[in-house]
Amino acid sequence: MKVTFIIPAYNVEAFLPRCLQSLASLLNDGHEAVLVDDGSTDATRAVAEAFATAHPQLRVVSQANSGQSAARNRALGMATGDYVFYVDADDYLDTAEARSVIAECRAAAESGQTPDAIVFGMQLHQADGTTSATPLPRRDFATGTDYFRQANRDATFRTFPWNKLFRRQCLTDWAIAFPEGRIYEDMQFNLQFFAQCRRVVQLTQCPYNYVLYNPNSSTSATRIQQRDFQALVAVEEATAWLDAFSTRSRRQAGNSKQSSPGSSQHSSDITSQHSSDITSLLSSDDTAFQVLVFSFISSCLLRKYIPLSFHHAEARPYVDRTMAHPLFRRAAHHCALRPNLGLRRWGMALAITLSPSLSRHLIYRLMP
Repeated sequence: MKVTFIIPAYNVEAFLPRCLQSLASLLNDGHEAVLVDDGSTDATRAVAEAFATAHPQLRVVSQANSGQSAARNRALGMATGDYVFYVDADDYLDTAEARSVIAECRAAAESGQTPDAIVFGMQLHQADGTTSATPLPRRDFATGTDYFRQANRDATFRTFPWNKLFRRQCLTDWAIAFPEGRIYEDMQFNLQFFAQCRRVVQLTQCPYNYVLYNPNSSTSATRIQQRDFQALVAVEEATAWLDAFSTRSRRQAGNSKQSSPGSSQHSSDITSQHSSDITSLLSSDDTAFQVLVFSFISSCLLRKYIPLSFHHAEARPYVDRTMAHPLFRRAAHHCALRPNLGLRRWGMALAITLSPSLSRHLIYRLMP
């Protein structure tokens, strides 16, 4: 079993050596890496090419600056591994933990229980030098929707791609790619994958080191940008995709039942059940997607702008727009009815539902 490490890189010459060095022994194990230099203006490409000279398992390509999504998509087209591991160039891996994750994935595949995805924890490194681990409980899920529901109940689902191994054949067969030309692109990528995949294994290891260098950079007045509200666009697009996918799956399941007698009935039943699983994610009876929407927008937007809005008037309209967004309002209502989701999330949702005009003050208290 071979893993392809995909590394989008843009002006990261100061951090790239650490990232690549953490992959060195893994490349020597027979894995590969593809690094896409996304139009860097510093020495990023030179650093990568120097490393590739000593480690030919790393392939380096360059493109005009097109964004992280375009870089990841191009690298995926060059990958030959059985699994894909996305790594940001300013982060790095714990080599021993990563090797352990890969070994468990290999063992599962050799036992005939090949997972479509492996999910694991991470080490978070704050700018002040503090480090915290976020391990996950070990679990095995029959489908991606089962994992999605449980992870949202546990508040452990993350839309970023780098705490997961993705089976490459699934990505290519389902034509899954990162939306290009905008930020918050990870949400739709992950939803498309987990809506369609089967077995998901969740492990306790924390091989990924996620490094925050300047947590205040996104909360300065100069960073108030319309593009930040692409988080709302991401939610709208994800909702539309799920709706279209469930409709298509229902149609295919119906056609399969009509045209496939005998031995094909079992496959038809599985397809029908999978369609039902996806459809329920958008229903009022299943809160998994609503919890994700609420958590995602809260993290992407409200956590950023609510503290800022108390000091900068230009941030207030952004907060008001977020709270008034119909998809977010619906998600907040769902979470407000379920205190078992956790005190902080429930309190924030309840405040927004009962009194949007006063909720900013409570949310400011609830979200450090």
